Amino acid sequence: MDAPLFTPEQFVHYSGTAQIDVELRRWLRSQVMSERVDFINKLFPHNYRYALALVRSSRLPTDEIARMLRYWLSLGAHNCSQGLIEGLVPVLGERRFWNIAAQAELNPAMSDFLNYHSHGKLEKYRNPNLD
Repeated sequence: MDAPLFTPEQFVHYSGTAQIDVELRRWLRSQVMSERVDFINKLFPHNYRYALALVRSSRLPTDEIARMLRYWLSLGAHNCSQGLIEGLVPVLGERRFWNIAAQAELNPAMSDFLNYHSHGKLEKYRNPNLD
């Protein structure tokens, strides 16, 4: 079995602004879905901004992106809360994103940061009768 052309470790401190970005995105789209997801999930804790950019360009089904969101929310990395909102609401849609977030087991910091960056949308979806 051939070694992968790229590894997540290569892109820990990468912004996605060079020729290799085009090559990586092309290579990633050529991989089976499970390998694309695995690559992006391994990259996420190290470079979530680039991982989110790859989600948008890797032609993943929305159900798979929703599973990734659930996993990333469970990690509790509150420093990426704004990036998750900005990166995945356009892909999943606002209602689906917030329904997933409202049903997820979030640590207090992640919950607070999601609420802060969304101006209270998390609480609105958790408690729809508070309007």
